[in-house]
Amino acid sequence: MSSVCVGDIVRNSARAYPHHEALIAGDLRLTYAELDRRIDAVADALRAAGVEHGTRVACLAKNSTAVMTLYFASANLGAILVPMNYWQRPQELAAVLDDIEPVIFFHDGELADLARASADEAAARPPTVRTPAWGTPDDSEPEWMEFLASGASADEGGIDYQPRPDDTHLILYTSGTTGRPKGAMLTHEGTVMSAFSVSLGYRLRQADSFVALLTPFHIAAWGHINPFLLVGAAVSILPEFNAERAYATMVAERSTIIITAPIMCQQILALPEFDRDALGDIRLIVFGAFDPSGVMRRVGETFGATADGPVQMLHGYGITEGGVITISCRPEDVFERWGFIGQASTGYAVRLVQDGRDVPQGEPGEIWIKGPVMKGYWRRDEANAETLVDGWLRTGDVAVADESGYLKIVDRMKDMIRSGAQNIFCKEIEDCLVGHPDVAEVAIIGMPDPVYEEAVCAVVVPMSFPSDPDELAESIRTFVRERIAGYNVPKHVRFVDSLPKNTLGKILKRELRATVLPPSDS
Repeated sequence: MSSVCVGDIVRNSARAYPHHEALIAGDLRLTYAELDRRIDAVADALRAAGVEHGTRVACLAKNSTAVMTLYFASANLGAILVPMNYWQRPQELAAVLDDIEPVIFFHDGELADLARASADEAAARPPTVRTPAWGTPDDSEPEWMEFLASGASADEGGIDYQPRPDDTHLILYTSGTTGRPKGAMLTHEGTVMSAFSVSLGYRLRQADSFVALLTPFHIAAWGHINPFLLVGAAVSILPEFNAERAYATMVAERSTIIITAPIMCQQILALPEFDRDALGDIRLIVFGAFDPSGVMRRVGETFGATADGPVQMLHGYGITEGGVITISCRPEDVFERWGFIGQASTGYAVRLVQDGRDVPQGEPGEIWIKGPVMKGYWRRDEANAETLVDGWLRTGDVAVADESGYLKIVDRMKDMIRSGAQNIFCKEIEDCLVGHPDVAEVAIIGMPDPVYEEAVCAVVVPMSFPSDPDELAESIRTFVRERIAGYNVPKHVRFVDSLPKNTLGKILKRELRATVLPPSDS
């Protein structure tokens, strides 16, 4: 397996299942043989544009067949694709362009203004190529056709497959929720090993059908598309998440596996047209974030999911730097251990570490992972030294293990509050407070304290704004005090209309700390 590179994922399936549908984007439907030929044509054009081993290819585009072919074609040349976050502002994207210094910059028509503004801000000025939009043929975009023609008319014929297993093929920039974004370098070997691990964990087969909903700059996109292509299954891609389109596509393509964030599931189930019977082929529901508000429990109940029934669920833990599913709670365990992320997935090893030592069972420790993890951060030696230790990846997530070694997330280390001599884990308090009848959402942050260094602050979105905030604040304190250790009781409570979140629904605590003023006692 170590000699297999990313391009072999499609190439091998094209040999085994040439006439089976591989990629579906609206009315565009490509077999594995057709997809493989398109990848070769794009690789020829990239090479003619000066792309070679180790060079970077920037891409600011939503999901499309063009983006898919760029991913595999650049990998075939030993080059590095860098999908860029199109929700960022031009100055942020310009910083990425200057960081990676790409040979060429692809963008779709919808994002042309953003691409232009980003390039204008950057010192690096690579040539740009406009790609066809999702669901449109190649000839719908003249710049793309001109790009492809340059490869077809090049003197050298064929593709020189020169990547090595330890070469970087993809750089994904982290969300930046805990600091300045960093580019995680993912290798051919790591990506292929991760694809095998996921395919085993999900028990994938060639008859499966999957709808890819997530953005190309997120690990969950490629980390889930690759395993399905590896086994010769059908992948439907959507340009971005839209509940109506996602549901309609799942019904039309007879999806067998649902992989979404809880917030996406909630929107799909809330559709007026939603009909459980229309999704009768579903056999597995995968979710990647603990959901104390109960959305995924309701999803499981809606589909009649059980540990050993025709419909099952799997809880996975992934990280950009380590892979899409590095730890998983398998279908036979997920209901018995609801809320646990599980055990190390196939090909991975896991430790819980505090102060450089493995912690005993039941004690919190940072999750360290070994296996198909990132090569390092692009041009960030200091960050690499902090994150990669003797082959282990430090995740920054804190967990505890039960007597059987199943892990449960306690908190992000950087969200941990240090009050006096006590480490306080925010997530434990948040999980408690979502059960309060008057709390819609809550985030726990640390506030400066002249005596204890930090004090617990609960930032609460109430079900309805209280007529007596002090009374509700005291009710919240009592609720926590009665359920978990007293040092978790919020000293400060602040009520807000909403919490700042990223596109996947993750609360941006760094932004929250910047906007919530240091409070006086409630």
